[in-house]
Amino acid sequence: MGEYEGLYPRRVRILFYDVETSPMLSYHWQAKTEYVAAPMVVDDDRALLCWSAKWSNSTKVLSARVTSAEAKAQDDGRIVGKLADLLRQADYVVAHNGNRFDYKRVNARLLLNRLTPLGNVQSIDTLSVARQSFDLPYNNLNYLASKLGFGEKLKTGFDLWRRSVMGDTKALKKMSEYCDQDVILLEHVFHAILPYAKTLPRLVDAVEWREELCPYCGSQNRRRSGFYRTKVNTYPKYACQVCQREYRGWQAIGNRAQGTVGL
Repeated sequence: MGEYEGLYPRRVRILFYDVETSPMLSYHWQAKTEYVAAPMVVDDDRALLCWSAKWSNSTKVLSARVTSAEAKAQDDGRIVGKLADLLRQADYVVAHNGNRFDYKRVNARLLLNRLTPLGNVQSIDTLSVARQSFDLPYNNLNYLASKLGFGEKLKTGFDLWRRSVMGDTKALKKMSEYCDQDVILLEHVFHAILPYAKTLPRLVDAVEWREELCPYCGSQNRRRSGFYRTKVNTYPKYACQVCQREYRGWQAIGNRAQGTVGL
């Protein structure tokens, strides 16, 4: 073990997060315009109004929102920088539709504010996981949270975004509360779908000789559940009795002394 004695196994640090952004402002010839040309757009900044985040090992929800003056000026540099600092500290960041929206939006705001790039942030998108793993009528966060018994998103309307962009302090506060609730629901949904998810990365760091631990929760409480076969080898397969996920053993079945490494 040497320098790693007492450090491993270790559950990775997971940060759940969500952002709320201002809408684009544009002129339209008619109410049902299908295409908005660039000259029709008055304000395309889509700055962050607020963000919320929560570490997997904490009960505290962290958050930040723009001030009234910052909202009117579309100045989100202060809160974007704080969120980026948090994201860089995480082993994995989790967001619903995070790969297509939240991550790119944060990265865009860092660029436009000329702030330090995010760097190599590894993400888990619960929307992608749900689409890959289940056949559900809807995969949005509100549907998943409601169906799984965790509650619902706070009720809002477009007027809340309009008032927030105009710098209404009460609207900005409510927007932040809305974002907080989304993060709480997100964590509940993540842990609920974890045993069933088709693809998830290793969530426990372990040195080689401890890799018989569950790679998702670190538990040693397991039972044999058959075999896992690759094109080259066959491995023992285990079912974790804590998080219910299955995983393969780290060593192929066979006798190395006799020159065999798998069945």
